[in-house]
Amino acid sequence: MKPDSASPGQRRSEYSSGLYAVFVLLALVACLGLDFLAARKGEPAYVFGFLSPKKEPHRPAPLSLTDAVLDELDQSGVPAERIHKLRDETGAPRLDISLSEESYEKIQGQIAGRLKKAHLSVEIEKKEDTEKTIYLWQVARTGRDRLSIAFFCPRPPAAETAGKAPSPPPPPAGDTAAIIIDDMGNSLEALNEILALNIPLTISVLPFSPYAQETARIAHEHGLEVMLHLPGESLNNTEDYAAEEWMIRSEMSENEIRDLVKKSLETVPYASGVNNHMGSRITQQESVMRPLLETIGEHRLFFVDSRTTDRSIAYDLAMEMGIPVARRHVFLDSTVGRDFSRQKIVELLRLSQTKGKAVAIGHPFPETLRALRENVELFEKFEVRPVFASQMVSIPASDSNSRRE
Repeated sequence: MKPDSASPGQRRSEYSSGLYAVFVLLALVACLGLDFLAARKGEPAYVFGFLSPKKEPHRPAPLSLTDAVLDELDQSGVPAERIHKLRDETGAPRLDISLSEESYEKIQGQIAGRLKKAHLSVEIEKKEDTEKTIYLWQVARTGRDRLSIAFFCPRPPAAETAGKAPSPPPPPAGDTAAIIIDDMGNSLEALNEILALNIPLTISVLPFSPYAQETARIAHEHGLEVMLHLPGESLNNTEDYAAEEWMIRSEMSENEIRDLVKKSLETVPYASGVNNHMGSRITQQESVMRPLLETIGEHRLFFVDSRTTDRSIAYDLAMEMGIPVARRHVFLDSTVGRDFSRQKIVELLRLSQTKGKAVAIGHPFPETLRALRENVELFEKFEVRPVFASQMVSIPASDSNSRRE
């Protein structure tokens, strides 16, 4: 008897089951292969995770020496606005810091201790002159990583000179001209351009400007004369919004005027004089100008009337009060433009030849600075000597050396 043969349906079923098993096996192998590749690449893996390379823990990049020192200065309580970042003659980073002697003495030990704990070596050298004490710090990290810090500590005025009248500078010989650059303190770039002119210039610094102290200090250290550019209320009420907090206004009391002048002077170190920023309203009012000028006189400073109005009484009132004073004759950039400024420089020099002396006011516009740079030689051509504004003041008539304009 023959065995029964499998039916076609049974054979198809067995074939399908085998094919399914092959697909399942291939899928499993594929998954394992992908898992293995992921593990080798360092990506998440489930079966072969043990093969993933060990990842080093993330470590932040070390701070630069400058940033490390700035962090320690901040922790020691040095105000950020007192710190100016520069580079020395070799290109190495340098920090210049303006502090009073008292403030420096309070925190210098703390700063040195913090720097040493941060594994930074410190060497300190002290230098002195008649106006300031300078503490030079050399900070070093392993290798050639170095940074210098200069702490500038102005000396207070000597007790025996306090309250005395200012000694006017000797009258310059020959025809002379002074140029004052107003609105300084908003850009150190403009200051660098002015320094490059290499002639006696007076800069007038706005008390509310972001770089007021740095501008005044750097200018003073490089031999320029510094003034306070004191904001005053104008007739057309177009005051600069940024100046409003520092502005002398006609409705202020005498004490408010005095306090604001003193506050403004504190923001501009090394100021030897004051001139008005705007101020076409207040320079016509004796009730405002008298306490303002009295405060300037108490600080042994001179005053320059910017003459923002022809009706200003500031010059005559200062003469009456015994305050050394000068007035502006020429605006270099009432219209901004290189050609216009050149014409005004020529006007200034011709006026100097006629009157013996003249004062111009300009601003740190690129066009004005370029005109000055391109026409410096005109001073020699016209035989006019550039001088500081302090050398142009008129001395009140009660002085035997009086010189009126």
